[in-house]
Amino acid sequence: MIRFIIRRREHPIPYSHASLISIFVSILISLAILTMFGINPVIAVWEAFIYPLISGYGWSGVLRNALPLLLCGIGLIIAFRAGVWNIGAEGQMLLGAIVATWIALYFMPDKPALIVIPLMFLFGFIAGGVWGLIAGILKSKWNVNEVLTTMMLNYVAYQLVYYLVMGPWQDPVTNYPVTRPFPPSACLPKISRTFPVPIPTLIIGIFSAFFVYILLLHSRLGYEIRAVGSNPDAAKAYGISYEKVVMIAMFLSGGFAGLAGVNAVAGAIPAQLRRPEQVSRGYGFIAILVAWLAGLHPIAAILTSILMGIFFIAGSSIEIIFHTGVETTNLFIGSLLLVLSVAETLRHYSIRVKFTSSLFKISKESSGE
Repeated sequence: MIRFIIRRREHPIPYSHASLISIFVSILISLAILTMFGINPVIAVWEAFIYPLISGYGWSGVLRNALPLLLCGIGLIIAFRAGVWNIGAEGQMLLGAIVATWIALYFMPDKPALIVIPLMFLFGFIAGGVWGLIAGILKSKWNVNEVLTTMMLNYVAYQLVYYLVMGPWQDPVTNYPVTRPFPPSACLPKISRTFPVPIPTLIIGIFSAFFVYILLLHSRLGYEIRAVGSNPDAAKAYGISYEKVVMIAMFLSGGFAGLAGVNAVAGAIPAQLRRPEQVSRGYGFIAILVAWLAGLHPIAAILTSILMGIFFIAGSSIEIIFHTGVETTNLFIGSLLLVLSVAETLRHYSIRVKFTSSLFKISKESSGE
C-alpha cells in the first residue's frame, strides 16, 4: 500500500529558488515534448536561446516583446496586491491602442511629435484606466466578480477594434482590416534601424517599475493597497476605504496596460491599428505570469518580462527554423505555468511517499493483535 504524507513546511522554500528551478524544469519539459516531434533539442537550444541572445537583432526582438509585458505586468501587480484579480489587461491594452490611433489620425494628425507622443501615452493611460475602473466600480460597490467582468470587457474591446478597423477607420487604399499608417510625428522613435526598440516605451517601462515599487512599498496609498489585499476586514477596521482602494488599484492597473497599447500601435512597423489579436498578441494574459513569476515585485518584473520575451523569440525561432506546426511559444509558457503551479504547492508543503505491506497488516488483524 502506498501512502502520501503531506505536511506544511515550517520554513517555506524561498520564492526565488522555486522560480529559478521552475524555469529550468519547464524548459526541459518543453524540449522533451519537442523531441517527440523530431526536433533535435541541442540544435533547438542553440537556435532558440543562445544564438538570438548573442545578436543585437535577437535582443531587439526580446525587448520589443518584453516592454508591453512589463507594462501590463506592473499594472497587474498593483491589482493583485490589492486582492483584485484583473484578467482584463488585454482589453485595457486595446483601449489604449484605440485612443492612440484616434489622436494620431484624427485629433492631431499635423502636430509635432513633442505634442502628439506624450498625449498618446497620457490619454492611452486614461483610456485603459477607465476600462479597468468599470470592473473596479462593479467590484467595490456591488461585489461583482472581477474575473468575470474583466474577462467580458476583453471581448467588448476586441469587438470594438474589429468594428473600427473593418468600418469607419479602415484604410481605403488596402481594404485590409487595418487603419491608415500613422503620420511620422505619431511614430515612436527607435534606438536604431537595426535595433528597433521604441525609446519612449523603454524609458517609461523602466521608470514605471521603480515608480510602482516606491508607490507600493513607500507610500500611504501603497500601504492601503497592501492592507486591503492581505486582509480587507482588518483594513476596514483601521479606517481604510475598501471601495477607494479597489477603484484606484484597478484604474492604475488598467492605465499601465493602456500604455502598452499605445506602444503596440505607435511602436509597430508600420504604425497603425490592426486586428485585436495582432495588437494585444496575448500580452495581457501572459503578463499574469510575469507578475506571478516576479512574486508581485515590480522591480523583479523587469527580469521576468525579459524572460517571457526570450520565450517569445525562442518559440518563433523554433517554428520558423524547424517548420513545426507546434505553437512553441505557448508550449514554453504553458509548461512554465504548470511547473510554477506545482512549485508553489511544494514551497509550502512537503510530500513523502510511504510504502506499507498490506499482507502484514491483514495477518495482524486476523491474529487479533
